[in-house]
Amino acid sequence: MPTAPQVHSRERIQIRTREGGVTLAAWRIQLDAGAIVLVEIGSRTFYRGEGGLMANSQESLAELWTAALPPDEPAPDNLLLG
Repeated sequence: MPTAPQVHSRERIQIRTREGGVTLAAWRIQLDAGAIVLVEIGSRTFYRGEGGLMANSQESLAELWTAALPPDEPAPDNLLLG
């Protein structure tokens, strides 16, 4: 299994698209090689590479994004339900 890329920052940013007249929110992660912006418009998801990742395909950016996500936290052993 490949190692996770080193994430330097995660932030919520505002973006505008050519087609839309409204400002949208997106997620941006800064990696060693550049940055990836995740844009969700309705049911569609787009990735935009910046810096050294600019020429990467949507599939490649999606794989990098997924690899950069923090690991799932294990469920607590002792749930307090009531």
